[in-house]
Amino acid sequence: MSEIENIALENENFFNLGNDYFSLKGYRCFTGVDVVNLSPGEMRRTLKIQSDEQNELHYAFSGSNGLCRTTPMGSVRKENLLSALISLPNEVDSIRSFFEENGFFFPVSKTEYEEVDLYSLTEVVNHIKATVLLMSEIEEPNRSYEKILYLTLYLLLSERVSFKLNSMSKPYSTCYNGFIKTLEKASSVPEIDGTKEGFESETYIITDSVYKPTYDLNIEEYQDIISGSSLTNRYPGINDLRYKDIVYLYRNAPNETPAARITIDFLFHLMRKVGVVSKVTYENGIEFYDEPAIENFDDNLKQVLIVVAKIVLNEEINSNLSGIVPRFVASKMEPSWKATNLLSALYFSIFYMRPGSEIYRECANPACNNHFLIKTSNGRKKYCSPNCRNATAQRNHRKKVKKMAQK
Repeated sequence: MSEIENIALENENFFNLGNDYFSLKGYRCFTGVDVVNLSPGEMRRTLKIQSDEQNELHYAFSGSNGLCRTTPMGSVRKENLLSALISLPNEVDSIRSFFEENGFFFPVSKTEYEEVDLYSLTEVVNHIKATVLLMSEIEEPNRSYEKILYLTLYLLLSERVSFKLNSMSKPYSTCYNGFIKTLEKASSVPEIDGTKEGFESETYIITDSVYKPTYDLNIEEYQDIISGSSLTNRYPGINDLRYKDIVYLYRNAPNETPAARITIDFLFHLMRKVGVVSKVTYENGIEFYDEPAIENFDDNLKQVLIVVAKIVLNEEINSNLSGIVPRFVASKMEPSWKATNLLSALYFSIFYMRPGSEIYRECANPACNNHFLIKTSNGRKKYCSPNCRNATAQRNHRKKVKKMAQK
């Protein structure tokens, strides 16, 4: 490579398709936490973060080791940063330790502390966790549909968050899902004239992708939900504004995109048959207005759930790859990718996962938070290490002995 080429490429961070290699530079960080008491019982926690320019970090990606921290020459110092991130407990000290050791998601100031709202930052981490775990659960030999539902609804319906550092040209925001855009414009969708149907029948006939080919929507119930009057139909959550918009779109938006339409159909039937969703958080899962009728979560809903989950994953991953830029390296005559930040590199490693052959599985040791990469076909391995397997066996043995002694 010529001197001119060396100068031109000196600061580039490339993923090279020829040798399956991705490189990126960053810095360890100093961190602190500020707590501001806003009102009795309400506080705001802020992560203070600054680059440690004396400790430069090097990252590399390969298909065999995932995204790693390396020496300047490429030797692996810490394997699979994605696994380390999704294995973090949801606590401040663990998140701080990760950034202190591995660098922050985006470049930060080397001369002063920058501030990030800790709740927003935790939600960004939770989105990464949910994305990886959802991809993996879909490919598990024995799927947990309840887990898939929770992770899908978390990514789809949870509160959108954003933050901006002084060193960033624009704020980073979690994925703005296409369905949410559709939901937000529900009030501007014209209502279909149902006078003729209402005169001839007690139901609207809706073309449906869950219960094909059509579903009979009770007119009185529809009117009660849309009007908010609940004159005839009363059940927990019937006046929820999001549910109202979903029901309205189910009836009046037949020409939405296929992805939006199947999501509308799924959420309508889920909330109508199982229970109206109040909110979804990563820590607490799905909160319904009433005890959910899980027995009504039938095969039709499960089948369409997988489709909706894949739609959500598609948008979640693609929206976070904006920091990955395709390039052509003329000196090598090879295609490459440039990474601009660690967050994009982490999502690129998710993008590069082979869900048909590899998944992340949570260690079965209750005292361990680790998630480990494993072949999809290996349904027997439940522990991340022999130590965890032995610790669980000893714990179970002690419980058995204690139970026998109490008889």
